[in-house]
Amino acid sequence: MTEFLQTLSDVFSTFGATVFVPIILFIIGMCMGAPAKKAFQSALLCAVGLTGFNFVVNSYSAIIAPVVNQMVTNAGVNLPGLDTGWQSVSVIAYSTKVGVLFIGVAIVLQIVLFLAKWTDVFMASDLWNNYSFMVWGSLIYALTENMLLAMACMVVQLLYILLFSEACAKRWSTYYEYDNCCMTAPHHLESLPFAVIMNWLLGKIGFNKIKLNAETLQKKLGLLGEPMFIGLIVGAIIGVIGNYNMLFGEGALTAWGTVTSAAVSTAAIMAVFPKVAGIFANAFTTMSDAYKAKAVEAGKGREWYLSVNDACGYGEPNTLVTGIILIPIILLLSFVLPGNTILPMADLCALPYMVEVFICVSNGNIAKSVVSGAIWFSLGLIIASQLAPTFTEVAVEAGFQLPQAGVYITSFGILCHPLIAGLFYCFLSKNPIIIGAVVILYFVLYFLFRKNKARFVDYLERSAAEYSAY
Repeated sequence: MTEFLQTLSDVFSTFGATVFVPIILFIIGMCMGAPAKKAFQSALLCAVGLTGFNFVVNSYSAIIAPVVNQMVTNAGVNLPGLDTGWQSVSVIAYSTKVGVLFIGVAIVLQIVLFLAKWTDVFMASDLWNNYSFMVWGSLIYALTENMLLAMACMVVQLLYILLFSEACAKRWSTYYEYDNCCMTAPHHLESLPFAVIMNWLLGKIGFNKIKLNAETLQKKLGLLGEPMFIGLIVGAIIGVIGNYNMLFGEGALTAWGTVTSAAVSTAAIMAVFPKVAGIFANAFTTMSDAYKAKAVEAGKGREWYLSVNDACGYGEPNTLVTGIILIPIILLLSFVLPGNTILPMADLCALPYMVEVFICVSNGNIAKSVVSGAIWFSLGLIIASQLAPTFTEVAVEAGFQLPQAGVYITSFGILCHPLIAGLFYCFLSKNPIIIGAVVILYFVLYFLFRKNKARFVDYLERSAAEYSAY
């Protein structure tokens, strides 16, 4: 069994999401009765879409990362926690003993919970993002050498995230226009309670009246309000901040070249990413059709949601604008936050992924999402700072080579999440009362949600409509 799970882990790590996510999609399509040809076409479109996402994000990161580096150099800040990005963290997670064992547990648990109708979300279709649980389990094991405790921590985190994903499923599906699909990435969904509270609070103090979204900006400002133009301006600002001491005098031509490259590249990602997202969305048309046919045939009227990769929401205009605006904000906050030792770098370009919950809950309100994201990720930076030494230990044991002595490595995008980190600390305490309280709280929340699901989902939709009504 261990050898099988190790082989499975090697496959996941080697081929990544662009291969095994389409395979899972093909299997789901066949199980739902879709013709083999259509199921294969869906899987191929999924693979092409995911590959396109990687091309665009990696290309943009290669251009914007040196500019961010220069911003840090200009600021003269020394932060020993180096953000190496979610990609390297995922490889590390799939390389640990805990990660290998959890693969099998996650697959079985997610399928059983869906078939038993404990949840209406089929989470197993996004197996790749289970690496987010594996990171926390690996940290528990590194600190306690207790495999059972590490597995229990990951299972409880999974249950909470599955609950949050079902609570947010309709809102995410409606906003991002993926019929009967939802996002289950743990490192994003954990912010749902905070997003709901902040959406209500900011609405009460007038943020619903701030029509700061891509559609309204485009209507009022024309070309100046288009996402592509906004990307041009924000990219130029980032470029100027990163090169302000070289814009005049010797080397000015190179500096201005960097500024224009950052500006045009940011404009390009705003224009290209939605088109790639359209290709990816087409992969799920067959799934939706097959789902509807299956539901009618079964006659049970069950409404369920297929988990899709978080890349589906990255290219939505309000999501992209919010994420890009947060890049300089988060970087500046990392310089001044007391207790922070993390230098956000590689994962700054992942900010559009990280704000999807804030965006869909607020119905595309950029002002609300920027404020909520800045607060939540600031708290996360402090937590990630505390965890950086331990995660570095886990990474070294998994074979990761440190760039230099005296530095820690981490992932801003994966470890800076207060709620899921709180669950981690509860299990790290080894206190049976605290752990028991966390488990009991889950069941209380679960049964309250099941009893009031229609009311809660309706509340999210009404809140969204209130913003649109202004």
